[in-house]
Amino acid sequence: MSLRAGLLLGFFGLFASAPAASVQEDPGTLLRAGQRWLEAGNPAAAVESFRRLVRVAPDGRSFYYFGVALLEAGHAEDAVGALRRAEERAPDGNPALALALGTALVRTGDAAAAAAVLSGAAERHPEAAPILLQLGYAHYLQLEGEAARAVLLRARAAAPGDPAAHFYLGLAEAALGELEPAAASFREAIRRAPDEPEFHVALGGTLTRLGRAGEARAAYRAALDLVPGSAAALTGVGLLDLRAGDPEGAVRAFEAAVEADPTHRQALYNLASALALLGRNEEAAAARRRFAESAASGEDPARSLARTRVRNPGS
Repeated sequence: MSLRAGLLLGFFGLFASAPAASVQEDPGTLLRAGQRWLEAGNPAAAVESFRRLVRVAPDGRSFYYFGVALLEAGHAEDAVGALRRAEERAPDGNPALALALGTALVRTGDAAAAAAVLSGAAERHPEAAPILLQLGYAHYLQLEGEAARAVLLRARAAAPGDPAAHFYLGLAEAALGELEPAAASFREAIRRAPDEPEFHVALGGTLTRLGRAGEARAAYRAALDLVPGSAAALTGVGLLDLRAGDPEGAVRAFEAAVEADPTHRQALYNLASALALLGRNEEAAAARRRFAESAASGEDPARSLARTRVRNPGS
């Protein structure tokens, strides 16, 4: 679940008007230019417009948009700094700012700080589904399954038509071992957004845990129809092959997954296991070394849902 600029721009009216124009550059012109770049999907250009804006009009709104553009451009650490400066200047309880800052903190890996920001916003705006979704995801990242589920149930109630609400609730339910409800949540997400490969992969993983291999394969096939090189779906197929006693098939699937994503930890780990079962010990050792290198690199690719197109409920 990436943070959509349009979602944040919808809260624009909560900020005060820009100050009078500078003798050198007009804040209103810079603001509109940056907004147009965001809407056009060019966050790098928006960053430059808003960087100039904060120089001539360093108010809460300017730093807010600067932070949003930095976040959209993939500079989460810098976005946190800009959004904290907006927080110092903005009216109390601004939901757009809380959502943007919470999302930026999630992206930097500080889920605890994100939950602190978003919890206050959720209390002030109990029906704001985007805030509830991001708060639930922050709890999920901290392995707080019960808290995540409670918040995400509220998000689903607030926005029952949003496929992301069903998807993230399914993640929390699966983490708690509530596999049948999780599968139902993922199926509902798919019903509402059938072209999201992440939904099909999540359903496949849950069905695998339920022992329903045929249905799981169908879910992975659906994901691969949408994204033929999906490392997550290929890894799921490989795991099914391993369970079915077909290590050769598993190797083919895991190798395809690693070709698509050379640092995919689950694929590398299980590739080593499948190769060892076939007696291909040198290749298994090489796969284990690659797994160790990926594990030492930091971020777990399995958490990439934080950046998907459905994407951070804000992602």
